[in-house]
Amino acid sequence: LFSQVGAALPVDVLTYEEKTLSAILRVISSGLVKLWSALTLLGFYQNRRCAFRVLQTSPFLLALSGNSRELVL
Repeated sequence: LFSQVGAALPVDVLTYEEKTLSAILRVISSGLVKLWSALTLLGFYQNRRCAFRVLQTSPFLLALSGNSRELVL
């Protein structure tokens, strides 16, 4: 699931911010569980410890552009 077959799952990095180490990834809805599982199981990358935190998911890209809790009218 997470080796050669998992590598066939198309994942797009739409944005990456090095200052905050955050990114927006795009994956088809049927691949969300596979991507989430792979990120959860990944503990080291290039001999460095790493961890991922999913802050938000949405079927609509526009919904990720802002935070309704910080909306000022």
